[in-house]
Amino acid sequence: MKPEPARVLQGVGMTLLTTILAEVKTPYGQQTVSVAGGLVLMVADEFDRAADRLIVENAVVREILSDARSLLPPAMLPGIDAAVATRPASYKVSALQAENDVLRGALVDVHAAVDAVDSVGAREFGERIWAELVASTQRREFATRLG
Repeated sequence: MKPEPARVLQGVGMTLLTTILAEVKTPYGQQTVSVAGGLVLMVADEFDRAADRLIVENAVVREILSDARSLLPPAMLPGIDAAVATRPASYKVSALQAENDVLRGALVDVHAAVDAVDSVGAREFGERIWAELVASTQRREFATRLG
């Protein structure tokens, strides 16, 4: 038998919400079990999608950073190039997240630099960055909602 973590967590979450919750007598206990069940379902969602989400996002942000080079002052280029060259040590979520942290930190710097430039190209590039930030937020939405 090979337990599938997302499926096990979904089972635990659903059991908390459909069976255990009905057995809890106090409002505080019911609220606590309800929140715990919802959180377990969210962890199941994130477990299943985290690596894919990070690989996609890291590729998109790396492309944005590479494309931003022509809009940036020369002093910023070594830092941007270092961020773009960052690669994860493995496909573990923690390694992909560390890569994401470096890339997103550089994206913040690029966004600030682009916003300081008054040109059509800089404004369009700023809109591209905002579009990715919106998409990134949407990638993090959960199928399960608390409350």
